[in-house]
Amino acid sequence: MVNERLREIAGDETREKVPVTFQIWDISRLKRIHDAASVRDDLVVDFTGLAGGGLPVLPASVGSGDYDAYLAVMPGETLADIYIRHGSRLLEGNVRTFLGRSSNVNKGIAQTVTKYPQKFFAYNNGVAATASAITTSGGPGGGLVVTSATDLQIVNGAQTTASLAVARRENSLSPGSVFVPMKLSVVTPEVAGVLIPDISRFANSQNGVRPSDFFANHAFHRRMEEASRRLLAPATGGSQVQTHWYYERARGQYLNDQAGMNSGQRNRFLLVNPRRQVITKTDLAKAACCFALEPDVACKGAEKAFTAFAERITKEWEEEANRASYGDDWFRAAIARIILFRASESIVSNAPWYEGGYRAQIVAYSCMRLAQLALELGCGLNYLKIWSQQGAGPVLEEQILIIGEQMTEVLRSPPRAGQNIGEWAKQQACRKMALEMRVKIVADFEEWVGKGGEKRLQEREARRTRRVHDGLDVLKEVLEHNADYWISAREFCRSRSLLTPEEERSLVPACQLPKKIPTDRQAACLMRLLDKALDDGWSEGAES
Repeated sequence: MVNERLREIAGDETREKVPVTFQIWDISRLKRIHDAASVRDDLVVDFTGLAGGGLPVLPASVGSGDYDAYLAVMPGETLADIYIRHGSRLLEGNVRTFLGRSSNVNKGIAQTVTKYPQKFFAYNNGVAATASAITTSGGPGGGLVVTSATDLQIVNGAQTTASLAVARRENSLSPGSVFVPMKLSVVTPEVAGVLIPDISRFANSQNGVRPSDFFANHAFHRRMEEASRRLLAPATGGSQVQTHWYYERARGQYLNDQAGMNSGQRNRFLLVNPRRQVITKTDLAKAACCFALEPDVACKGAEKAFTAFAERITKEWEEEANRASYGDDWFRAAIARIILFRASESIVSNAPWYEGGYRAQIVAYSCMRLAQLALELGCGLNYLKIWSQQGAGPVLEEQILIIGEQMTEVLRSPPRAGQNIGEWAKQQACRKMALEMRVKIVADFEEWVGKGGEKRLQEREARRTRRVHDGLDVLKEVLEHNADYWISAREFCRSRSLLTPEEERSLVPACQLPKKIPTDRQAACLMRLLDKALDDGWSEGAES
C-alpha cells in the first residue's frame, strides 16, 4: 500500500518530448473505485431486539396505495443507537444535520434528557420519519409491531436524534427513561423521489414561534384576556355602543374568534370588538415599558420589550399580594397607556417640527417623559380618568406635542458625532439625558395627575381581591353607608367624569337607601366606584 504521506509524484517526459504522468494503483485505490461504481446497500434497521419483538405502531393512514402511515413511541436509547450505527445516512432526507450542542434548542434537549427524562415525551415534538418498506408482525395483545424498516430517514427531528446519540455516548441517557413520539411514513419507491422531499419540506415548514408566544398561557395573560372580554369601555361622543378593548392573548385569536360566524354575527362582533381596539401582548408590553420609564428597552424592539416585561410579571406573580394588583383597574390603566401611546404616534406624525424618521423612538421617549412629568408633580398620571374618557384630550395632546419636540432634540444629539439615533435610543445614557431635560408644563396638566398614583391603584386592587378571597359580604359594606353618602360620591364622580354607565345604574338604588336596596352585582360595582372616588380625592366625610 502507498504511504498516506505521498501526495504527488512529479511528471516527466520521454526523449520524444511526450509528457508522462505517474499513477500508483494500490488496493485502497481499487476499493475506492469499486465502491464508487457500486450501489450502496439499503439501510435496514432491525427492531426485533425490542421488547415484544418489534416497535409497536398504530396505523394512521387511509391506505392510498402509495403511502402508509403509523404512529409509534420510540425508546430514546433505540433511536440513539440507530444514529450511532448509521450516522448521517439517517438524516439524508432532512433539511438540516446536527447543529451542535451550542444552540439553545439542543441545550434544552440535553438538559431535559439529564434532568427531566420522564418529561421528555411531553416537552419534545418528536420525529417524523420515512421508509421505503417495513415488515410487520403481530405483537403482544393483538397489536401490530414493526420488525424492520428499509431506507429509514429522519426527515424532521435531526436535533432530537443526534442529541440523544450524544447523551448515549456520554452515558447520560438511561435505558427506559426517555421515549420519543414518532410519525412513520412508508412510501413506495415509485413515488419516493417526489413524496419524501415534500414530506421533509412540509414537516420542516412551520410558522416562526416568537418569545411572546411562549408566554401566552401564563395566568397573567389569561386574566387580562378575561377582563378584556368582560369590561366595556365607556361610550364616547354620541355613540350609543360600548365596546371592548380586545386583548389578543394568542396570535391570530381575533380572526380565529370570527371563524364560523355568518355575516350578521361577524358584524355584531366587530361592532363590539372594533379592529382599532385590538391589542397584542407586545403592544401591552411596549407601552408598559415606556410608562415605567424604560424607553431604552422599548426601543430595542417589541419582542425584547416583551421579554423584559414578561420577566418582571413572572417575578411579581410569585407573590400573592402582587398578583392581586393585576385586576380590572390594572387592565383599565394598561389600556389608558395604550391610548396615550397611540395618541403620541399620531401627534408626532403630524407635528410641524417632525422631519420624518425615528418616530418609534420619539414616541417611546415622549411617553416616558410624560409619565415622569406627572410623577414630578407628586402622584403620576390618572390613568382611570383617561380610561373613562377613552382619549388623551386636548391638554395631554398639547403636553405630548411639547415633550415630543424636546425628546427629538435629545435623540438627535448623541454624545458621539455621527452616532446612529436608533442605537443611541437604546442606551441608558440617552434615557438619563431625557429624564433630566426640563419640560414646559401646559395649563391644566395637573388635572390629569392622579391623587393616589400606581401604588394606590395596586393597594385598591389588593383590597378588592381580599374582599373576594375572604368571602366578605359586599352588600353589607354598601349598606353601612346611607343615601347621602352615595349621593355625595355620585356628585363628586360626575364632576370629574369618572362614572361608567354601569356605575350610574348601580348608584340609583344606593342613593335611595333604605327604600331601595342594590343587588349583589350592583354592590360589587359600588365598592369599585368607592375605591375610584377615594383615589381621586373624594372625602368620606359627606355622610350625615
